[in-house]
Amino acid sequence: MHAVKPVYIPFRNYSLLLATLFMFILSGCAGTKRVPTEDALFIGFNVKVDGKDDSSNRQKEMETELSATVRPKPNFSILGMRPKLAIYNLFYTEKKKGIKHWIQTKLGEPPVLISTVDTGSVNKVMSNRLHNRGYFNNTVLSKTNIKNKKATIDWTAYVSEPYRLRKVEYTMADSLPVHQAIRQAKDQSVLIPGEPYDLEKMTGERVRIDANLKNKGYYFFSPDLLIYSIDTTVGNRQADVLMRLKNNAPSQTLKPYTIDDIYIFANYTIADSLSVSDTIEYENYHYIPNENYVRARHLVRGVFIEHDSLYSRQDHLLTINRLASLPAYKFVNIDYKPDTTQQGKLDTFIYLTPSFKKSLRVEGRYTSKSTNFAGPGITISFRNRNALKGSELLNVDFTGNFESQVGGRSSQTTPEGEENKNTNLSSYELGVQASLTIPRLMSPFELRNLRSEFNPKTRIGAGFNFLNRVQYFQMNSFNASYAYNWRPKSKFTHDITPVNIQFVQLGRITPTFEELLDKNPFLRRSFEDQFIFGSIYQFTFTNQMETKRTHQFYNNFLLDGSGNLINGLQNLSGADEPQEDMPRTIFKKPYSQYVRVENDFRYYFNFGTESQIVTRLLAGVGYAHGNSTVLPYVKQFSIGGPNSIRAFRARSIGPGTYDISEDADSLLFSYFDQTGEIKLEGNIEYRFPLAGFFKGAVFLDAGNIWLLKDEINEEGDIDREGGKFESSQFLSQLAIGTGVGLRVDVEFFVLRFDLGIPVKNPAIEGSALSDFKFGFKGENSMTLNIAIGYPF
Repeated sequence: MHAVKPVYIPFRNYSLLLATLFMFILSGCAGTKRVPTEDALFIGFNVKVDGKDDSSNRQKEMETELSATVRPKPNFSILGMRPKLAIYNLFYTEKKKGIKHWIQTKLGEPPVLISTVDTGSVNKVMSNRLHNRGYFNNTVLSKTNIKNKKATIDWTAYVSEPYRLRKVEYTMADSLPVHQAIRQAKDQSVLIPGEPYDLEKMTGERVRIDANLKNKGYYFFSPDLLIYSIDTTVGNRQADVLMRLKNNAPSQTLKPYTIDDIYIFANYTIADSLSVSDTIEYENYHYIPNENYVRARHLVRGVFIEHDSLYSRQDHLLTINRLASLPAYKFVNIDYKPDTTQQGKLDTFIYLTPSFKKSLRVEGRYTSKSTNFAGPGITISFRNRNALKGSELLNVDFTGNFESQVGGRSSQTTPEGEENKNTNLSSYELGVQASLTIPRLMSPFELRNLRSEFNPKTRIGAGFNFLNRVQYFQMNSFNASYAYNWRPKSKFTHDITPVNIQFVQLGRITPTFEELLDKNPFLRRSFEDQFIFGSIYQFTFTNQMETKRTHQFYNNFLLDGSGNLINGLQNLSGADEPQEDMPRTIFKKPYSQYVRVENDFRYYFNFGTESQIVTRLLAGVGYAHGNSTVLPYVKQFSIGGPNSIRAFRARSIGPGTYDISEDADSLLFSYFDQTGEIKLEGNIEYRFPLAGFFKGAVFLDAGNIWLLKDEINEEGDIDREGGKFESSQFLSQLAIGTGVGLRVDVEFFVLRFDLGIPVKNPAIEGSALSDFKFGFKGENSMTLNIAIGYPF
């Protein structure tokens, strides 16, 4: 009897075989099995606009617009496959409940049949759309193609030269002020002679005029009061547009109103009486009922509606936005009523409903690191939304984390040569962080109240953290900051921290850790007691609030510096030059001097129904100089984790090609993150809807960290060899990971599951896929990231 020699399939071929089999199953299940005999599966359509004589060059634009009118749409497809239809067919059941029914109806999608497409109705809708865009003489035809029970439809729209505007006139008399106000803003009109007729622009012109009048006191005016007359008989495919007011427009809509009394209900609930007997008069405002909740002088800074001023929609919206952003309130409403004693006057009523003033939240978590350390953590957060009767937001967070080694080496050798049998290497961390956010700029000198829809803020923070690596060291850290935040426009945010203080003090250390510090001068300098005394500036640009944009951008620039001002003052005072072993001090402690720059750029390409391709490029560099030779440990860069390269755990990559597993003291280093002074990271992610609030994703991440220069130990050897940045080699040193994700997106909350697969580990030669391991243990295995919110 001969033994059968086993055949091993390389992972790359195995994965290709699985992918091919999966695609085959999907394509087979997405067929016409559930399509009735006399029907066909509607798999696609094409829309073409034939405009040989059209000089407006809008054919592509019109094809996109007309394609959006097709109903119903074919089944969702990707790369020629229809996964939702495949799921429907695979789990098809006649039962009205059960797991198969749930998968069929929630994750699947029934076949879209050609019989459900009413081409006649679609033709009419397309013709109307073309008419609205100036193609008054158009023809829309459709042709249905059926083959092997699969159908497609070709729509062709025949158009000629569109009608263009010859002139635009406002037939207004000059007897009423409203007519004059409309004429004065005519130069801002969106209707331009010579351009094609466009119903959407004509509607937009009425809205523009209404918005302009609303800012000039015309509170009761409405766009419906403006009507058009279109004359297309002037010849040569031209049209004259005449706009006028309705003859029966109510008189109150045609006159401006002035603001009279302003009542602010600062502690309003629905059950409250609107009696104004208990009122405080403050700067022409009637403040009701008193200042027991929020002081009037703080609140009226967000009110831009003024006594004896013309009603302005702009001031109205500005006031709504400013007051709604105050933490002390959850609802804001403004109402206007004509004054009963004076003509042309409006009384203003501002209703402010308080939020819950105080809250307590407890969050639990469990952390598992690639270094075999794992453990629970807890955060207790206290929040007061009106701490000092000025809508100040007070946050106090108490945190606790505990980690212990759950695997790896079972013993270690002490410096005296004794074996330590304690396998429960542990670490715990306790901290408290407090911040007070004041919804105004606090300054020793008077500052102008910014006319912005966003409240400027002053942020004061302080905190303490105690870290105990039980068998190595204890560390105390303190921090304090004073910062300003303001948004002059919705797309721009400035955040400046003129005072940023951090003090890190190494406490008790063990002989084992002392030995490690003796071997590694770089690590010793990183753990020396140091002051960080500097400033931080951040500038953020984003247009993501414009949700209908196809192209969205986000960019955050950060500049962080420390010690430069102090060092400059000491230079002027004639202090001795700092030495590596004798740096300059403040309060008898050496201070850090560095410059750190980081930029995070993101691009969002939106297409289809909730589909999105997102790219990110993140780059940063930190440089220690003057009084420091090493960037402070807390300011060094790291990479990996659920919001970075998801195929690798947090802070487990780099610097460069450095392999921590080859270090003789890797057990000690397992307590310390892999950090560097240069960071480069790029990500691309395709996000797409699955069913309901379930979203899917496919992603590719790449990046690494590096050192600016080699670290030389006392023996003259290079520590963390391969960690230095080399411009000719950095691209080949990028860690690469890919994977898929599932997101539960319920608008106000996103729970994310990302499964990362390593493609390339810079510390290991060759591809990580060649030694890939299914599962979540060991090197080159999968990583499951569970997080709240999108990664970027």
